[in-house]
Amino acid sequence: MDTWARIESGREAFGGYLAHLSPDDWTKPSLCADWTVKDVVAHMLVIPTLSKGQVFRAFAGSGFKLDKMNAKLVNKLAAQMPPAELAAKTTSSAASHSMPPGLKLPGVFNELVVHSSDVAEAVGQPFDLPVTDYVACLEYLKDVQPVFGTKKRVAGLELRATDADWSTGSGPTVTGSAKQLLLAVTGRQSAFDQLTGDGLATLRSR
Repeated sequence: MDTWARIESGREAFGGYLAHLSPDDWTKPSLCADWTVKDVVAHMLVIPTLSKGQVFRAFAGSGFKLDKMNAKLVNKLAAQMPPAELAAKTTSSAASHSMPPGLKLPGVFNELVVHSSDVAEAVGQPFDLPVTDYVACLEYLKDVQPVFGTKKRVAGLELRATDADWSTGSGPTVTGSAKQLLLAVTGRQSAFDQLTGDGLATLRSR
């Protein structure tokens, strides 16, 4: 299955998951600092529903500051759409191949995989993509520094998945499921309690 097909499949599955959340679930704090579950879902719709031109204009209008642009777009989309509509839009836009300026296909895939986990972990109702999806994002992010800061976070450590034939790096080891490793390397604090190894304290401190 190619990456776009994996994205479409994942978005469709996630849309179905969202459709069954309770009203209270949408207001829970997500794993993304300062964002609720609803905010994260609204953010996830920026890529498939807005054109490159719309995103660029929003970026320029935010003084070319990514965090400011993200906040403005999230507030706008979250205010425009109630939860049921956000869930439906997640499904109906699943096949979109839209990519904002500067974002490559692995980044689009990563947005889906990481943020769907941000929601599900916060809600406390499981949502799991194929383990190969988490591994693919780990393989991509281990060399990425902008936005997530993962390259420096994992430097000098060996990460090893317990549910897949994947590892990277050398040094003190951090082990756990590919999903929890992905959340940890992207700075999600809740993931550290799901991991083990003599490199865990170092990873947590970063």
